[in-house]
Amino acid sequence: MKDHNLIYLSVTIILFAFVDSVGALLGFWSIEGAERNQILICESLILFALLLNSWLIYRKTIANTQSPAHKQIAFLSFSSLFLCLLGDITNFNLPETFYRYESAIKHDYLAESIYFFLPGYTLLLLAGIHAIQLNTKDKRFIRYPVIAGCVVGMISMVIMHLPNTDLFITISTGIYAMLIGVVGFIGFAFILSCGGLKASKGELLVGSGFILAAVADAIIGNFWIYGHQGEGFYPQVRYINWVVYITSQCMVIHLPHLLVINSKYSHDKNHQDSNPVT
Repeated sequence: MKDHNLIYLSVTIILFAFVDSVGALLGFWSIEGAERNQILICESLILFALLLNSWLIYRKTIANTQSPAHKQIAFLSFSSLFLCLLGDITNFNLPETFYRYESAIKHDYLAESIYFFLPGYTLLLLAGIHAIQLNTKDKRFIRYPVIAGCVVGMISMVIMHLPNTDLFITISTGIYAMLIGVVGFIGFAFILSCGGLKASKGELLVGSGFILAAVADAIIGNFWIYGHQGEGFYPQVRYINWVVYITSQCMVIHLPHLLVINSKYSHDKNHQDSNPVT
């Protein structure tokens, strides 16, 4: 598949997610209404298309590079998405049960999805760190985002946490808040390692994908899990989170292929520089 087709597929997925969310926000359909099953089927198809695109990117990456680092990042990226999609299915709350842990949190099933999102985003974080290391040997690009992400995550957890929250939910969301905070800051670090404002459009978009992933989970934590005194601003927050989350994933899955393109461009440029036209 040609490079632009992979991009078009990502854009198409985002557009479908956007229509899904906006239509629900405008009241044309609702996850709490008679259309619930149809909505879940449509969203499952969106997730499948996302997984397919990630697989195509993975295959194209390993077919166009000899770099072990690029292949490793491609594997980490695809594996990350696969695990996250299992978390998405958990968040569908198919049995429609609430207050499972008899605490203040109505949508506490979201904490169970962390079983998948925690390792999933850990793999994405590793992919981002490896990508930064290909751009620079300066360890500050890794050290500072990790510290900043953990601090911001802890502060966010303290602010949104509610009394009488089950211990499992408190611990799991607390750890996850720090992880996703680091993911967001790694996105900033990746862009800076690519030259900041001088980074290419692809680099800016991929780095922004990491940042949007953090934003999507901040929305979940503040407005779906702990929002409205544990009731959650549901279902509106679900619709908003959906389009932000899908957009972030559609961006970050292009990381390995972007690195291959940059590597080939750098190689061609160096080859031209070493053989100037006379």
